[in-house]
Amino acid sequence: MHLTVDRDAFLRALGMVQNIVEPRQTMPILANVLLGAEGGTLSLSATDLEVGARVTMQAETKVPGRITISARKLGEIVRELPSAPLSINVQENAWVGLKCGGAAYKLVGLGPEDFPSFDVGDKMEWVGLDGKVLKEMLGQTSFAISHDESRYALNGVLLSLDQKEMRIVATDGHRLAMAVRPVQGGKAGLSGIVPRKAVAEVVRLTGAGEPVEIGLGGNQFALRMPSVLLMARLIEGTFPNYEQVVPKAHPRRLTAPRGAVIGALRRVSVLSEERTKPVKLTLNPGNLKLAAYHPDFGEAEEQVEVEYAGEELAIGFNSRYLLDALNAHGGDQVVVELKDGLSPGVVRGQEEDGSLCVIMPMRI
Repeated sequence: MHLTVDRDAFLRALGMVQNIVEPRQTMPILANVLLGAEGGTLSLSATDLEVGARVTMQAETKVPGRITISARKLGEIVRELPSAPLSINVQENAWVGLKCGGAAYKLVGLGPEDFPSFDVGDKMEWVGLDGKVLKEMLGQTSFAISHDESRYALNGVLLSLDQKEMRIVATDGHRLAMAVRPVQGGKAGLSGIVPRKAVAEVVRLTGAGEPVEIGLGGNQFALRMPSVLLMARLIEGTFPNYEQVVPKAHPRRLTAPRGAVIGALRRVSVLSEERTKPVKLTLNPGNLKLAAYHPDFGEAEEQVEVEYAGEELAIGFNSRYLLDALNAHGGDQVVVELKDGLSPGVVRGQEEDGSLCVIMPMRI
């Protein structure tokens, strides 16, 4: 294999797949990125057997072929190279020569024979949407993914598609976040649990307003863009019945300035207990009082003017969960819906965009 590519474009492509590679691998080949040159294109592929990505770019191919190189070391080298044409030449015994400007390297490579193959299955069903919308939906939900490895089915987001809408749901048992958006061309009954790592990669790859396609089929999830293919193995397991968790009635509803509530929560929670960060919210007409207490350091209190006309209500929440929910919604105003001091609360943006977060209360 012998080719020449633009160094800057190669570095961008390498950055898109490099995060897939885990630093510690049981199989040496998984620490490598696969380079494949054919015609006027170069593909870069990486996988950890659960998540895989392939990026294609333009290249001047003199001799087609494939080779794998250490993803970490290749990235370290290319980042230091000047913005000039980069020559990649595979030599005898899988040695790989790199030349760029006045710099020259000779790296140990591995043949491509043992590199795992990954491709789109025949049963994949696709739906197209705006990449910015997909990134926004994941931003409104992925913070609620569980990090408890023993609850494997909660270590990702539930992605479900029907003919008119797409839903993304995440929960860790203490809170639940959901985002719903209309789509066209969906197929009823498609759903799967997309793992946390794949979610993070989708967020990293999307968001510039480019059109994307997402696919579900068999045990696979896929994201397809003009020069990028991301694939992941769906998590096996049963996602909880999230519709039972979302409260159906909200007798008490307050509207508050989002920035003011976030600032007050951050200041008050400095004196909350470290492990669960509890904060007490007391509602009165036109007023929200936030309070926290730490047995070793003292107490804090702050009041925020809000739109609320109901009876007095006191309820406790984990302040981290509240902050995550507030930060996930844009806009100047936020809506909090409550039933009583012992029932879950619902946080959503003032503009109804189909997203919400349900948070379990705490006894304080």
